[in-house]
Amino acid sequence: MMDASPSLQVQGLAKRYTTGAGVSDVSLTVRPGQITGFIGVNGAGKSTTLRCILGLSEPDAGKIKIFGACANFRSRRRIGFLPEERGLAPRDRARDVIAFHAQLRGTPRRKARDRADALLARIGLAGREGARIGELSKGNAQRVQILCALAHDPDLLILDEPFSGLDPVAQAEVRSLFAEHRARGGSILFSTHAMSFAEELCDTVVILSQGRTVFEGPVAEAATAGGRHGAFVVSADDAAVLAAAEDVGGEATAMTGAAMGAVRWRILLPPSVTHTVLMRALAVRQARIFEFKPIEAGLESALWDHELTRRNVA
Repeated sequence: MMDASPSLQVQGLAKRYTTGAGVSDVSLTVRPGQITGFIGVNGAGKSTTLRCILGLSEPDAGKIKIFGACANFRSRRRIGFLPEERGLAPRDRARDVIAFHAQLRGTPRRKARDRADALLARIGLAGREGARIGELSKGNAQRVQILCALAHDPDLLILDEPFSGLDPVAQAEVRSLFAEHRARGGSILFSTHAMSFAEELCDTVVILSQGRTVFEGPVAEAATAGGRHGAFVVSADDAAVLAAAEDVGGEATAMTGAAMGAVRWRILLPPSVTHTVLMRALAVRQARIFEFKPIEAGLESALWDHELTRRNVA
């Protein structure tokens, strides 16, 4: 029977490394029957947080509760984990590797093999149970790795970039697996850089920036908060972009460092200034523009709002 308490609670998590990276204040909650997106730029602290939740790293401070109790070996056996670094051996057979992961979590051998066969049939790989991982396409090998996380019928799934390398058909199959898991009362925490997946699949989202939780709440609330008026501009003419933004009363912030001479800028505009006015100002300043994209309400805008705000404060 599923617990009524949250599947996962992280409060004030801190973990520092000698390099200075890590997290300083991460909190999040995942509830039964809920899919939670875990987003942030590279280096925000997502991997460190996941390692602490899974017991792979010891936190310096904070609390981690799994199904209402302090995290321990027993409670972590109820978690299915998909790491970002895929690691199935090419000579392993699909059925065997899935069954092996189920047995690691205490599933009896015969039941584990039956579970592996049922999962493979569920994603259209019936008849390929004996195929070696190296013989499968990249997408099918990725699906087998996802099935390894589901092998012991966990209550909580923690997934790092689960849709990476999957074509649209495979994505649809995996999404249906996740929907079935949630319908049974299971919960999912998944880390992704694909904002479209988070917007479509998640009930709630947690945004990390520089090792801290800066937002936790419904996806719709996060997306609405990211609806600033302005545009994303990619240009190789820094001075011209800054001058054009100033000409129209806007504020330009570099989102990236120089790459092949081009920088991605976020330009926030006063409500009365249209995108056309900004484009005209850029033209007058003879800025070479490679991309011009109006800012739209959504998780990408919300992510950058939080990230750039914290960079400016720092």
